[in-house]
Amino acid sequence: MKRTNKLIIFICVLLLVSFSLVFAGGQKEEPAAPAPAKEEPKAAEPEKEAPKIPPGAKVAGSPEVIPDEAELIRGIPPSLKKLGKGKTIRIMFQGGGDSAPPLDTKELIERETGLKIEIDVIPPENLHEKQLTFFLSETSDYDLLEIYPTWVGEYAESDFIDNLDDLYKKYGNEINTSDYIEGAQVGFDKYQGSWYAIPYDGDVNIFYYRKDLWGDAKNKSDFKAKYGYDLTPPESWQQVRDIAEFFTGRQPGLYGFGTLALKTWWAVDYWANVYRNVAVAKGVRFDNGFVNDNGRIELDRASFIEANDFYMELMKFSPPGILSWGYPESKEGMGNGTVAMTMQWATSVFRDPRQAKYWDQTVAVIMPGYEKADGSVEHVTSFAVGKAMVIPTGTKNRDVAFLYAQFLASKEMQIYATNTGSGVDPNRYSVWEDQRVKDVWGPLVAPTMESLDIGIGDMKVPEASQLYESILNELHETWAGNKTSAQAYDSVIKKWKDILD
Repeated sequence: MKRTNKLIIFICVLLLVSFSLVFAGGQKEEPAAPAPAKEEPKAAEPEKEAPKIPPGAKVAGSPEVIPDEAELIRGIPPSLKKLGKGKTIRIMFQGGGDSAPPLDTKELIERETGLKIEIDVIPPENLHEKQLTFFLSETSDYDLLEIYPTWVGEYAESDFIDNLDDLYKKYGNEINTSDYIEGAQVGFDKYQGSWYAIPYDGDVNIFYYRKDLWGDAKNKSDFKAKYGYDLTPPESWQQVRDIAEFFTGRQPGLYGFGTLALKTWWAVDYWANVYRNVAVAKGVRFDNGFVNDNGRIELDRASFIEANDFYMELMKFSPPGILSWGYPESKEGMGNGTVAMTMQWATSVFRDPRQAKYWDQTVAVIMPGYEKADGSVEHVTSFAVGKAMVIPTGTKNRDVAFLYAQFLASKEMQIYATNTGSGVDPNRYSVWEDQRVKDVWGPLVAPTMESLDIGIGDMKVPEASQLYESILNELHETWAGNKTSAQAYDSVIKKWKDILD
């Protein structure tokens, strides 16, 4: 293990833990509230009836769209049935929907292979710290870990995880890597040209809008009268700005645009949907636009300033409190009609009448581009976050862990994962071709598939976590009105150089 990387990571873990303790210890207790006056008991309010699924609609969780047990068994690699008997593997997964597929199929795998599986579910906000603590303990407690792909470089350079090239070669005829979605999965799972991970969750950002608002005759005529062109699904960010302004206040409580802007690192990915498209329009060449896999800073000053100034202009047409919007707020804002447009992970939840009031009106296009000087538009989008599975160095059950992970990455399990509503998105081309997936995702399939061809991945250098934290803090300073975009850029570059030196 590289001692410098290990020492740096050890210090980072101490800081994370110290911060958590200080933050927790610094909370002030509120004075006890006076006892309320005694009130007469009120009649219980009737429970609200759960939204019904309209006849003919096929949504996640419906029995007819979920693979049965026999189909899932076909997804088990043959070698896992041979090698799994009598073995035990312990795996670490993020809490929430991500852990649902392995938990759901645990008994099935144990029965069919003789493999015993122990699953630890960790809250998302503690996952990185928990894994670093495990790595630094130099024990062999875990055989498989779910990670964010942006951590691959950090873990690989510190010899925390195995290079899997030999296993991909050894079991290649059982897993069909040509079916992996090239950018979102091969890009997630390779580092410096080698396989270090197994695919799990194939995230990509797309752009949603409500077609009922766009189809309204008065909206169409009023928009054209004000802006001089037709109201159509936005092709460029400049059009997004006009449309957001137009719809803000058009109906009571309606805002033009809203998206994830919470102070969390993947908010940078969302912002990058503007930044990278501005850079493309300016002719800037880059790998990911931030810091490439070779450690070269690619953040362009002119593109950063123009994109961030534009982003702050767009926020004027967002609901109050937009800087605290995470995924739930963004999902609710679009699904329940608070905003006319949003950019968000490709997900079938917007097509579910139980989760979205405007489920049958919510459609999407690929991410808008930024108009070039000649009026043309080229599009890119973010492979925002994603998930993968890695094998810690020194595990005693390396082959078995790899084969089990490949079961979770199989076509059969990926259909199961997305069509049960876990939030784990398909990582294989063949999954998107399955009619049951098409039925659940509806009109979102086409823009998602097109977006998977134009996506750009996250930073994967060993210092990625620190780099994301520093740019996020500077962006939030500008969004809060405390800094200019130029000041933020200069501060980011200084911090990044210090981190990378």
